[in-house]
Formats: sequence, C-alpha cells, structure tokens
Amino acid sequence: MQNDIAIPSTTSSTIKLLQIAVAVAGIWLLLHLWVLTQQKGQYLLQQQSSQLMRETLTALSHTAAYLIEHDQLAGLEQLTQHIADSPYLYDVVVYDANGVRMSWTENSAPARLLYGPTQAEQLVAMVQPITKEQQLLGYIKLSLRQDISLNQISTSWQHMMQQLLGMLILAGIVGFMLRRGFSRFSRHSFRLRRIKP
Repeated sequence: MQNDIAIPSTTSSTIKLLQIAVAVAGIWLLLHLWVLTQQKGQYLLQQQSSQLMRETLTALSHTAAYLIEHDQLAGLEQLTQHIADSPYLYDVVVYDANGVRMSWTENSAPARLLYGPTQAEQLVAMVQPITKEQQLLGYIKLSLRQDISLNQISTSWQHMMQQLLGMLILAGIVGFMLRRGFSRFSRHSFRLRRIKP
C-alpha cells in the first residue's frame, strides 16, 4: 500500500520563503511611507502656519503705517497690545525707521534672550517693514509660539495618522485571513477531486 503523504518540494518551499520576504518588504515599505507622510504633513503644517502669519503681519504693517504716519502713538500702543493678546504670539514690538522701539509688549526682551538656547519656548521671529509709498516708516516684529500655533492642528493630524495606521494593520489582518481561507478552500476542493473515482 502506497502512502499518500505529500512531501513538499524545494520549489514550493522557495516560493513560500519568497512570499514571506515580499510580505515583510511590503510591511516595511508601508510603515516607511507612513512615517514619511507623517513628517511631510508636519512640515506642511509649519509652512502653512508661517505663511498665514506672514500675511497677517503684512496686513498689520499697513495699519501700523497709517498710525505712524498720522502720529497716533496711542493707537499704535493699542494695536500692539491687541495683537499680543493672541495665544499664538509671545511678544510684539514696533520699531521706527532707525530701529528705536516705539511700542512693545511686556514680554519683549533682547533677541539673545528670546531666541537663545535658554528660552523654554520655541519662538520664531517674524519681521515686516512698515512702508508707505516706498518710504520706510519702521518695522513690526512678532515672536510666534511655534508649538502652540501648531498644537491643535498637529493633534488632529496625529489622530488621523493613527487611524491610517490602524486601517493599514486591519487591511493586513484581513488580507492574511482571506489568503488562509482561500488556501484551505482550494486544498479542500483539491482533496475532494482526488477522492472521486
């Protein structure tokens, strides 16, 4: 009596090893792309935040130009304090054309202290010239709180990326289960065909 035990050939073992290697490489590639997408998203969020602040700063410089041109220093002081009320800003300073401070907030300090390594918060300085008809009237400087300005958007982005990772893992599990199910189904149908006379 002959034994019907199938002995796996070296070809099928090689194919299975190749499938495992491709699967591992695919998982590594997906995770690598996920990390790159997350980093690119953070970079784009920072760029968007800086661009939005730059446009806001340009608009504020026009208002400051009007106030400086009409010697409304009280209005300039109110503008400075009003701008500084934003939780995204650390300090606001308005300089005249010679670099002398005209209006500033209480957090204002020399640059070496604000932007040095001893500063607890990560600040980004943004400076915009104040001009009127090509004449330089002064400068406006903002210190943007980088972490706070991106915190809400970044949290949403992180949540979305975690959902994406969960979907990738779920897709992998479903794919694995489908493959096993089809493999068993095809083996079972092959056995039934062999049993029939």
